[in-house]
Amino acid sequence: MRLGPVSAFGRPAGAEGSSHELDALQTDVMRFMAIIGFCLMAIFALVQSLPAGFGDPRPKLEHPGQMELDLAALKRQAKRLRLQLAALERDLKTVRGEMREALARRDEAERLRQRASAEAAAVERRRKESTRRLEQTETSLDWLTRLVDRARGDLDGLSGSLARARRALAETEAGHEALEQQIGERRRTLTELRRELQEERRALSATEAQLKAAARELSPYQKPRTEREAEPDVAQPRESGFTLHFASEDSLAALVQGGQVRLYALLGRQAWTLLEGPAGARFERDALPKTYFEMHPHTVPGRYVKAMQSVAVDPLKLTWGVTLPEQTRLRIAELMSRRQGGDLVIHRDGRVSIH
Repeated sequence: MRLGPVSAFGRPAGAEGSSHELDALQTDVMRFMAIIGFCLMAIFALVQSLPAGFGDPRPKLEHPGQMELDLAALKRQAKRLRLQLAALERDLKTVRGEMREALARRDEAERLRQRASAEAAAVERRRKESTRRLEQTETSLDWLTRLVDRARGDLDGLSGSLARARRALAETEAGHEALEQQIGERRRTLTELRRELQEERRALSATEAQLKAAARELSPYQKPRTEREAEPDVAQPRESGFTLHFASEDSLAALVQGGQVRLYALLGRQAWTLLEGPAGARFERDALPKTYFEMHPHTVPGRYVKAMQSVAVDPLKLTWGVTLPEQTRLRIAELMSRRQGGDLVIHRDGRVSIH
């Protein structure tokens, strides 16, 4: 802040900056002290000019005119000194006020400087903290960017896997629908075959009765040979309350590959046997087995049914049977002799159990 009044010495009462104001104030005080010193020197000179003596105390008479002139000069000098003293007092008051204002401004400037320093330090700390947070944010952003890129790659892979899984599911559902249709057709065919079998059994029973009646009339050497005698012997454990199946598809495949079991597909007087090789399962024409155990169609593995379709024969019209080694047949006969019924299971190692 700039001061308005001007001192009697021609120097501005105030100046910018606390240090400049203090220097100007000190200069004005020194000038004031110098003026007071000059005044005192003049007073001392006047006092020394008075006559000093211890003689006649009565003053010596001087010329009245000269005394009047001296008195007038002293009055003028005293008046001038009073004016100078009043001006000095005014300047002193002004200087004191200016000094107080300068000190107040200095204190205020010091407080402002300290506040500005504190604010600058706080701003610097905030700047450093902001810089550190910005670096952390950039690092996190880079990590998140890499994570998003990786997630996008995983998502693309999952999308491809999902598309393949959907296609496989659609194919599986289509295969299931086709399999259900085949099962329905097999069930209908099985029902028809059972009905036809019952009719054939009734007809066969009637034919056997007729043949027996005719045999009694013929000699033993002329006994006719029935068609049933030429058919293979079918072991039917089911008729006496037993069921026979393999523990799993893998068990059947292992026994077939090991040559312990032979799987046949039969249609009338035709027979096909299963062969397992590096190229997979396939059927070839073979002679009718002399004895075999009939399998329920739903226990035949699907891949064997599919392999039989390549022979251009409807699998629904087939009869499935297996031939077993002598030891397995004896074990089955032994188990059947001990019980009236049960579930016979052939395991992978050829072992037979009953449940």
